[in-house]
Amino acid sequence: MSRAVIFGGTAEGRKLCEACAENAVEIVYCVATNDGARPVESLPRVDIRVGRLNAAGMTSLIEQWEPALAIDATHPYAADASANIAAACGQTGVPLTRVRRESAEEPGCVYFSGASALLAWLEQEPGNVFVSTGSSLAAAFAKLPDYQSRVWMRVLPSLDSLRACLDLGYLPGHLICMQGPFSEELNRAMFKAADARILVTKDTGAPGGFSEKARAARGLGMAIAVLSKPEEADGVSLEEALGIIMELSI
Repeated sequence: MSRAVIFGGTAEGRKLCEACAENAVEIVYCVATNDGARPVESLPRVDIRVGRLNAAGMTSLIEQWEPALAIDATHPYAADASANIAAACGQTGVPLTRVRRESAEEPGCVYFSGASALLAWLEQEPGNVFVSTGSSLAAAFAKLPDYQSRVWMRVLPSLDSLRACLDLGYLPGHLICMQGPFSEELNRAMFKAADARILVTKDTGAPGGFSEKARAARGLGMAIAVLSKPEEADGVSLEEALGIIMELSI
């Protein structure tokens, strides 16, 4: 039986796991959190590993498992994870395929290459800010002088995410802990409840509900600030990655 290691926790990772299960490909599926593991828990021949790994940990896993292929289907903004995966595959000589998520084209967005430029812009713009970039950037937005009254954070429904925001001083009433992606209608309701004038988001593409967020914000006359994705020189589409899985099963 063919073996593969998939690094995921994303919609792409779930679909790849389903394809492996359907085609008798045995896999180790690596995810950072339990939320990423739940969608594939019932699939056969899927060995789920939960927890963040550095390059050395990934190298050890690959050496023990001896897969024919490794697939990086992590989040497009998880640049550190992708770098560690590439280093581990380079160390072990295992072929690596990176699944690249296509950007979603939405008009009226202002793009920023990093959090520092975005924060400088926010300091000059009035109104409440609805941040949907997750708890990993909560510390950055807490640097805004009036963040406790001005910033609303939407994060994953995990104790770690909630604790991180509360420890930074965010008000409980300004925290929304929910698992997306969300419909345009639900996004609109949340933005209105926050009386938000600015949406801060990442370009998460179709799997992350980027267009639904942008349309909801645009319909309310909000400004849309987007943290740009890290540039990726290489990669394949999800459809191409599924084709590679089919070839692996032959």
